[in-house]
Amino acid sequence: MTSNNTEDVEAQKIDFLNISCKDVDNCSFDSWYPKFKSHTFKSKILPLSQDFVDYLNAEGIYLPEDGQPIAASIEEIDSDEEITEFPNANDDSKIPKFPEVERQIREAIYEYEGAVFPKLNWTSPRDAAWISATQSLKCTSPFDVFLLLKSSDFINHDLNHAYEHCIDIEDKENQKIQFNLVLRKWYDLQPSMEFRCFVKDQEIIGITQRDMNFYPFLLESQQDIEQSIFEFFEDVIHEGFESTNYVFDVYIQRSSSKVYLVDFNPFSPATDALLYNWNELMSFDLDKQETQIRFVESQAEANSLACNAPKFATNMIPKDVIDLSTGKSIAEFAEEFEKAMKKTENGDYSDTDSSSDEE
Repeated sequence: MTSNNTEDVEAQKIDFLNISCKDVDNCSFDSWYPKFKSHTFKSKILPLSQDFVDYLNAEGIYLPEDGQPIAASIEEIDSDEEITEFPNANDDSKIPKFPEVERQIREAIYEYEGAVFPKLNWTSPRDAAWISATQSLKCTSPFDVFLLLKSSDFINHDLNHAYEHCIDIEDKENQKIQFNLVLRKWYDLQPSMEFRCFVKDQEIIGITQRDMNFYPFLLESQQDIEQSIFEFFEDVIHEGFESTNYVFDVYIQRSSSKVYLVDFNPFSPATDALLYNWNELMSFDLDKQETQIRFVESQAEANSLACNAPKFATNMIPKDVIDLSTGKSIAEFAEEFEKAMKKTENGDYSDTDSSSDEE
């Protein structure tokens, strides 16, 4: 759900349509999945305890041992070399202990043939994909799931800011929110065939590709893609989804043109407008304008959109820094990072595998 340009959108002072907490609740996975189960990917919904939510909100990245890579060790150490141990580096008391959650994750991975895609009620931790071994959201162990959830700003948005644009947010403040871990069966999907659709007054007003790369075949298939999405909307979504204004994502299987529902999002600045901007979406006149479908039309346009920076670059920090943190608080991490920098300046530290650390 979270947009990576929310601050830019808010700076434009756009007059958004009013959305309610109910509109956001309608987009929560546990709300819509039972209704559209036959039109989307296999998934499991695991209710989370308050203890687990507190763990996700806590500072420091402490992770379960199940699936955790074992760090290499130095066999011989010079007797004159000073050894500095980080506080809590071997503190087993900091390792999260959620055996039931870990068990359910392992069972889902087994049932779904070895891999799952995690998300919470609204958002996946796609901003943290860079930190995983596969550079994706493909998880094969509880460790993978915990790592992505703990490293994601988007997950933090789900936990703490999901209702911030709602006109009746005060009504939600005293209500307990049931957060869920959603584990979806992993599929190797083609990013080129994912599309976002904007619905205003129960009518599609815009369609855009989700991946901001240039795919020439999309321009040739525009009419077929548009027809498939409109038919899916009329046959499946239009009468089944309760909100009047919302955003939904679909995936189209290229070989068969079959459409799969991926997700719902609120019609709000928390949702990325991609090839549109919220000014034009908000001012769209259903009586005077026709729905547009937008694709990246050239490699030059794709390069311009990329702005020479990787996706979610602001969410990235070097892997060396993550390794150094070992779950510390901000204050502890700052102290150890300063020590490491001084050792580097004195020539006492060297990175033996720098080529693999540029994420």
